Amino acid sequence: MQKVALITGARRVGFEIAKELLKEGWQLAVVYHTFQEVVEELKKYGEVEGIKADLSDFSSYQRVVAQTVERFGRVDAFLHLASPYYPTPLESLSLEDFMNHLMPIATAFLFLTKECAKYMQRNDQSPKGRIVAFGDWATNTTPYKNYSAYFLAKGALHTAIKVLAKELAPHILVNGIALGPTLKPPDFSQERWDAYIQKTPLKREVSLEDVVELTKYLLRVETMTGEIINLDSGRHIAGECT
Repeated sequence: MQKVALITGARRVGFEIAKELLKEGWQLAVVYHTFQEVVEELKKYGEVEGIKADLSDFSSYQRVVAQTVERFGRVDAFLHLASPYYPTPLESLSLEDFMNHLMPIATAFLFLTKECAKYMQRNDQSPKGRIVAFGDWATNTTPYKNYSAYFLAKGALHTAIKVLAKELAPHILVNGIALGPTLKPPDFSQERWDAYIQKTPLKREVSLEDVVELTKYLLRVETMTGEIINLDSGRHIAGECT
């Protein structure tokens, strides 16, 4: 039987993960908000259900999982990569800014997990399901100045990973990846990106291959839950970051 994964945030890093899972025979339900072309591109590699949804809208969560199960009949894994990212200096921070981060990053993870778990519990396998959320290496070490909304949301996500791992054990495994420098952000110059990479002990960006392999490992490991793994070229041990 083919396994089914629900994935949010399937651009950039998420696209590479989705593509490799499709090549291995997974069926994917891919949540998108505006970038439908990502879904169409992924369909070249396997069976994909595109689900248009705004993860800032609480009412979308139940529908997303229901549509996944309606198409594929089951859900074996949930991968949560959706994550807005923009500066929110305190003096201009609004409730809208805060909710624009909190809802898709942490609230969506919590309630999509709740919905997925209902169907995972029906699976005739052990473990019955696996959940992987993508955090940020700096969340629990050196969060950046002027990104309070983003890091408060990521902090909630990191906590949710551990809380849900306890609540869903022993049948559903919940883990996280605290990702470091992987792909140059669009607003970074190459010079700024190179300088940032030099701050990592390994002096290199995290390869997409490593991200994909770690994700696949967390989708097959049987004796790990509640873990948040730093995949960041050692950046979390290197000190302050602005």
